Amino acid sequence: MRVFNIGIIGYGGFGKFLHNAWVALENVQVVAIADKNAGMLSPPIGVKVFTAWAELLLEKDIEAVAIVTEPATHVEIALACMQAGKHVLIEKPLAISLADAEKIMQTRDQTGMVAGIDFIMRFNPLLQTIQGFTQQGVFGKLRRVDVENYAQDEQLPPEHWFWYPERSGGILVEHAVHFIDLVHFFAPAKILKVNGLKHNRNLQQEDQVMANVLYEGGLIATHYHAFSRPGFFEATLIKLAYDLADIELMGWIPLGGTLKALVNPQTKEALLASPFFELTEATAIENASDESRPKGWGISLNTEIGDRKTLRSGDIAYEVNEIVSGKFQMLRSKPEVYADGVRASLLDVLKKIENPEHPLLASLETGLESLKVAIRASDSARQTA
Repeated sequence: MRVFNIGIIGYGGFGKFLHNAWVALENVQVVAIADKNAGMLSPPIGVKVFTAWAELLLEKDIEAVAIVTEPATHVEIALACMQAGKHVLIEKPLAISLADAEKIMQTRDQTGMVAGIDFIMRFNPLLQTIQGFTQQGVFGKLRRVDVENYAQDEQLPPEHWFWYPERSGGILVEHAVHFIDLVHFFAPAKILKVNGLKHNRNLQQEDQVMANVLYEGGLIATHYHAFSRPGFFEATLIKLAYDLADIELMGWIPLGGTLKALVNPQTKEALLASPFFELTEATAIENASDESRPKGWGISLNTEIGDRKTLRSGDIAYEVNEIVSGKFQMLRSKPEVYADGVRASLLDVLKKIENPEHPLLASLETGLESLKVAIRASDSARQTA
């Protein structure tokens, strides 16, 4: 791959993180940054600095731009970038309204520019492994996803743009789209119904939100996000319930988790082939206890009770012979996995620039689908509050 000259618009904490991560890429050179606080920045030697982002677009050697600004500004900047002949990588969310998201997509199509969205979870190797298991049916159908995300707000004073829906879109739009997209990554399906709940600590700060989503095929996902507790309690737990498995993943950038699953020789082999999985216990199905009904409960209607290796879930019959437990673990730090994710996200866009046939893993279409859920849930929450 040839060397690409990159510009970054928005040089706050995350913009700097992107820059530091991309320095490790031999085929990427950050040549310019733009930020309204440019006078306070100390960029590396050789990197041009602009206060007005529109001035960065006049640099003819810049081929692609990362947009890392307030969500409400994404549409104006993305349109200007693509109309100036620059490819774009847009930080989530794609926009704060469906109309703005569609404008970005229309301009991409009209200009022929490549545009991607920075959904870094799609580039996490552990999550890619679980997505592969899900698509292959290793654990049967995915029936339920439950996301519990507790974040601190100590670095988000009341005047921060995060708390203003007209600038951020609200928590579900600005933050939860990462996790909504993860559900779509694992098990894409038509969205059937969405509702939401919220709590405001005061007239301005909406600090607890929830979205419930029903998908075609029966998958139900719940997303709870709170920005209201001390950093000591900051935690994220993602639960996945399949016909034949329960998985719990920890961390908003998951590095590990636990698994309990019913398997047969083929699915067990697939599981053990993963470099991230460690088996801790395996029990033959005939020796495993099932305490879902106490002794003497009554007559069972299960006509296959004599063959415990054939089990049903949601009227689907599965052949299994063992119940196994284990853990997933990536032997790397959160900053390392995070940095690798943003590198892979940019490289995905650059591959598309070089080869139009390359399918983007995080396309604008994925950004639009997650935004639809977030906006519908936000609207539902505010109407019922």
